[in-house]
Amino acid sequence: MSSPSLSRRPQMQRLGLVGIGAAVLLVGITPPAGAATDVTIPLEPAEVALDAFPVENVGAMDPMADPATGPVVTPVLVQYSGTITVDLPAELDDSAVEAALTFDDDGDGTPDVVYASNPTGAELPLTISGAGTGSITVTLPADDSVGVDAASLFLEPLTSTLGPAFTYYDPVFYELAFDPSALPAENVAPELVAVSQVPCALSSATSCPVPVTAGSTVTLDLTAASVLRELDLTDLTGVLVGLQALDANGDATGAAVPLTVQVSGSTATFVLPADTTAGSYGLVVAQQTPSGGISIVAVELTVAAEAVVAPPTAPPTAAPVVNDGLRSNTGVEAVEAGSTGILAVAAGAGLLVAAGVGGVTAARTRRRAAVGGTCAD
Repeated sequence: MSSPSLSRRPQMQRLGLVGIGAAVLLVGITPPAGAATDVTIPLEPAEVALDAFPVENVGAMDPMADPATGPVVTPVLVQYSGTITVDLPAELDDSAVEAALTFDDDGDGTPDVVYASNPTGAELPLTISGAGTGSITVTLPADDSVGVDAASLFLEPLTSTLGPAFTYYDPVFYELAFDPSALPAENVAPELVAVSQVPCALSSATSCPVPVTAGSTVTLDLTAASVLRELDLTDLTGVLVGLQALDANGDATGAAVPLTVQVSGSTATFVLPADTTAGSYGLVVAQQTPSGGISIVAVELTVAAEAVVAPPTAPPTAAPVVNDGLRSNTGVEAVEAGSTGILAVAAGAGLLVAAGVGGVTAARTRRRAAVGGTCAD
């Protein structure tokens, strides 16, 4: 589709998890810290970012995947003049929602045609229904036989129905492809993703790594006061834990390595492998919520190598003293030299640590402007 002119309102969605998995983006360097053994990490974040993950476009969320691996986007097939219904997570309030459908005919990343439920300027009208019900139906336009048969659908503004610690980042979006073989009425249901970081908040610019020694036991504690309980998480049943090495820039160097976890009610314990190399790591703590969403908590770790204790050495044997001077050797033996003690060798090094607003975050730039409201900056 094409249009002679267009009012364009560029949009940046601050938080988006378009990749399969959560990218642990940790920045900053702090001085080496003393490592601790057998530490407890309270899962009590100060703030939680919410996102609606388009599983029909990119598949199920894999929080342990390598964030450098981009997703394969499969558009949802729809029909011209048909409908698409978006069933939103219960944690989102859609009472003020508006919709936009954008077509990028020349592929330059900027929409050439925009249909909107609140059109302005050259934008064309788009009909929606169901605002405030959690299920938004969009009536798609007819085919004008001009331009591409692919479009992006945006729904915004949306707000969190949870407490003040939770913030939703607009918009819900879907990539669509118009195909006469598609169903005339399509349904999609994005997955809620709740991202947080401890002990620092997501918005913190200060590094806050947790020092830990390789080989020690780490306990995760879903405290009674944790805001994560607002996601109906009553314990840590089914929690997954993975460890990602970070490079000097704080970027994950690959997929998270799963760790064996023992769960007991609201606590979960695991042993940090004894052969873990000293350095900076991102700990990924993921758990499915009863509503079908997923909670992902990022934790920064600075790991010190396990202390190595050398075996005791045998004391040296001193040779008899022979006096070639005024007196002959009378058989009196010399006193032996003192023996050496046990030598403890501690492996240490300056450790890169990480922090920053990123926590578990990936920037996603969208083509659509804010629709019917202003996104949080």
